[in-house]
Amino acid sequence: MKVYFTFVRHGETLFNQIRRMQGQCDSPLNQKGIRQAMNTASALRNEHFDHIFCSSSERAWDTAKIIAQYHNEEPVFMKELREFDFGELDGQLFSEMNDIIQVHRRADDWTDVKGENVELFEKRAEKAFEKILLSCKDNDHVLIACHGSYFSHLLKTLLHYDFDEYRNRMIAEGRDLVPNCSISKFVYEDGTFRLLSEPKTADEYRSLQKKTIHAVIVSTQETRFEAEGRLEGRCDSDLTENGIRKTEEIAEAIRQYKFARAYVSTSERARDTADILLRKTDTKIIYERALRERYLGTLEADNRHTFEDIIDYAQYGAESENDLENRAEKMIRTIYDTSSDQDTVLVVTHRNFAELMNQKAAEFCQETGLTFHIEMKG
Repeated sequence: MKVYFTFVRHGETLFNQIRRMQGQCDSPLNQKGIRQAMNTASALRNEHFDHIFCSSSERAWDTAKIIAQYHNEEPVFMKELREFDFGELDGQLFSEMNDIIQVHRRADDWTDVKGENVELFEKRAEKAFEKILLSCKDNDHVLIACHGSYFSHLLKTLLHYDFDEYRNRMIAEGRDLVPNCSISKFVYEDGTFRLLSEPKTADEYRSLQKKTIHAVIVSTQETRFEAEGRLEGRCDSDLTENGIRKTEEIAEAIRQYKFARAYVSTSERARDTADILLRKTDTKIIYERALRERYLGTLEADNRHTFEDIIDYAQYGAESENDLENRAEKMIRTIYDTSSDQDTVLVVTHRNFAELMNQKAAEFCQETGLTFHIEMKG
């Protein structure tokens, strides 16, 4: 029997962030960890999984649930997949206990503080994979959401990998052994496990299957609020006659394109724009709340300010710059991950968010070496 495994470490947690030992104790995913899980989920969204298993620790379960949203499988949690047991050193601050932690790490034996050693871990891992394999048939694909040290110890035991060489190489390259939400691949075949790919971040994983995507981004045109000199973010007003005319001009300018699909902001002015742009076509529309304009809080419909003269959005309860940038980055990756090579797609959003998406697409290409062409209209 042959079974393929995709192993994902959970996203960053509170204890990862504040540098506490984290084994079989648990702490929640922080906001960065949730974003990491969403990014990895998107990178894996087109893959098929026959089963999804996860550690019973909530940080791994939450990561698995985020990934599972794109797959027709409910995560099954298993206590045998919990992190390596660090015993009484679990939950301790590195800043206070680092010397004794490093002694145990070098020996990889935590039994004197009521934890595990390699032999105890191997027995637990063997039991976990026996259970998993019993639920599988030949050529099944299995996703496991688990832990970093767990995977390191799989390398040492079931996978029979040269862990010392791997660790030394990662240290020399300044890389984490198993980054949060990294993706690793291994296979089981007739009694033997074999590593297929070392841990990779979501963007590194994307780079294995390079695509070229062309996105035509259209911003909504003049609305009633804009004509009246009012700020318009998340709130909505109708397109003016001038706005409709300009949208129709853009529709004529992009008539040459055959769009694989259209990603459209859920704001009504954007939906109305898409209706004009895609009139008499059968283009599939995907409505995305993440494409909405920046939320401006109590500045919505304000006629005393412009976008340019606002220095502190927070005092008005508006969306933060950080949240806005995260949303734009997520949309770039979502469009890339849901598209096929050489696809041309339409994106209907709003002027300020469109400019940010253009910037984030350039950064995405620079960071990943992938190709995402942006053409701005309107």
